[in-house]
Amino acid sequence: MPVNFSMTSSSRRYVISSAIFIQLLMVSVVASPLADGINPLGDYEKMNSDLIEELENSDESKVIPVIFQLNSPVTHSDELELETLGFDLIGRAPLVDGGLVEGTIADVRHLSNWDRVEYLELDKPLDFFYLPAEWGGEPTTDPGIMMHETTHVVTATDSWSRAIISPTGEVEYDIDLSFTEWDGDGTAIVDLDTGVDAGHPDYDYLEPWTGDKAIYSAKFDGIGWTETRNSDTSSGHGTHVGGTIAGNGDASSGRRAGVAKGGQLVALGTGDGASIFAAEQGLEWTYAHSIPGQNQHHIRVVSNSWGTDGDYNPNGVIAQLTDRLTFENGVAVIFAASNSGGSGSECSGDLRTNVYANTPAAVSVAALTHDGTAVTSFSSRGCMNQQHTWPDVGAPGRDIWATAPRGTAIDASTRTQGDLYYMSISGTSMATPHVGGIAGLVLNAAPSLGVADYHRDDHDFGSSLVGGDDTAAYGQYENWDTENFSRVHEFELILELTARYDGMANSCEAGNDEDACNDIPEECYTSATGQCHDWRIGHGLTDTDAAVALARTLQLMRDQDGDGIVDHPEYDVWDAFEIYQEMMGVATIPVNTDRVKHSWKGDWNHFNNGANGAVYYTEDSH
Repeated sequence: MPVNFSMTSSSRRYVISSAIFIQLLMVSVVASPLADGINPLGDYEKMNSDLIEELENSDESKVIPVIFQLNSPVTHSDELELETLGFDLIGRAPLVDGGLVEGTIADVRHLSNWDRVEYLELDKPLDFFYLPAEWGGEPTTDPGIMMHETTHVVTATDSWSRAIISPTGEVEYDIDLSFTEWDGDGTAIVDLDTGVDAGHPDYDYLEPWTGDKAIYSAKFDGIGWTETRNSDTSSGHGTHVGGTIAGNGDASSGRRAGVAKGGQLVALGTGDGASIFAAEQGLEWTYAHSIPGQNQHHIRVVSNSWGTDGDYNPNGVIAQLTDRLTFENGVAVIFAASNSGGSGSECSGDLRTNVYANTPAAVSVAALTHDGTAVTSFSSRGCMNQQHTWPDVGAPGRDIWATAPRGTAIDASTRTQGDLYYMSISGTSMATPHVGGIAGLVLNAAPSLGVADYHRDDHDFGSSLVGGDDTAAYGQYENWDTENFSRVHEFELILELTARYDGMANSCEAGNDEDACNDIPEECYTSATGQCHDWRIGHGLTDTDAAVALARTLQLMRDQDGDGIVDHPEYDVWDAFEIYQEMMGVATIPVNTDRVKHSWKGDWNHFNNGANGAVYYTEDSH
């Protein structure tokens, strides 16, 4: 039927103006996707690369988990707005002003345009860097390869045996007249992993926050942390890691004690198939329980044998919490370098190192052979033309014997090794807890250590240390040498100054066809510490004895009367480094032979496998 168009001149002008405005708006959206923050595809500048990839390759109706950060603390109104936008709030993350939500990809695009949003990242599963058999991690049945060998390789055993001399020159003794030793007792280390079977005799778990070994064990249930004696029920990865950190060796008469054999352990189980958000929650827990002045159990270290490959992203929640733990609480944050091998030529497009290990404030750990003389075939190489991706130090990661859990996947694969209490596995996951234990020893001997305001992580922006002028693989941050985020913990600096590098350049285990292992020159590359540094082993094999000596030297310079109060904060690691070697000496301490005795502090009553003598992995206790 005919339509009667009847409108005034002003109405026509309004319609024409509106049409022009809509047309211009459409042209603007096409021409500039991010203009005015209203791009229907979303604001990619607020997203991490994993989330962008998911948005570009999935259906709009797919529901995905996303970790969000707002530009100020989350309010009740914010939570209502998230609900209005179509999201389910799964968890809260107050330290990063955010949380975890689930929603469709279409909803995520809209969320990114909200002016309250600071950053979004895809919550995805994490890798635990244990080496499966198909990747060269076949369980060893060699009874001669013992945990006590690798604690010896990193010289933890040397550090334990040092008699402690007080500032007044007197030898310090325990109540039983044995020499006092730095074994970590009094410092707690967080094992953030798949959990720990704290029923193992090497953990001596009693009740929460009691005892002198495992003082707390809990598992993340998706909402919070539930205390449980066995928080490692299906993997076994975390139980092994915890034993390397601080197991007391009860089930082996001390032969397989961990590095910080006297230290305390906190076991946080993120669960198997854990995601970034579960790990974030573990770091939030660690932060809340390590605040200076409120840190009753002296939690000073968190060891992390998990991650995913990629480069440092300061916007991510893990990187932000690593910084806050280091800078605000003085906690040493340790990360595995990853098990992706490579040659050093893999850079921005195929970087092999763990994204979280590449955080400047974190200590990145490479895996060395069992005897510590070479890099393993699987240990991730950093990009040779981007120094901040190189590991910081190395530790043994091949055939590491440590505590075995009961009835888990890894335990089942290693039971043929012939030991029900311990198992031998490989990975950068196994190297990392050696350094976690060393951190416990060092911070126990020198509790004043914190962030090194005077030293920053190395970084190639334009010109590479290896390639020379204009050869850096890529540039991240031009102001790296002045920004807060590039500072490191004094513990890391101490490790780098005392690590052993001699004879390790171009020393590689067989099995990595990508790496010819012949490209380190006779005159090594040096970091800002003045020590040798490369993309395979970092600064070399960690030396616990030297690290504890240097740290203790600094502690005595800062606290000269030994009352636990820092009187001279002006002294730093460099000051101590100048004199600590001169203070290392050999003294003869006479002891009457009628006082010489040997004692073991183990707990033998665990060895009967319970009252009925049943098989250990089916019982509540070993």
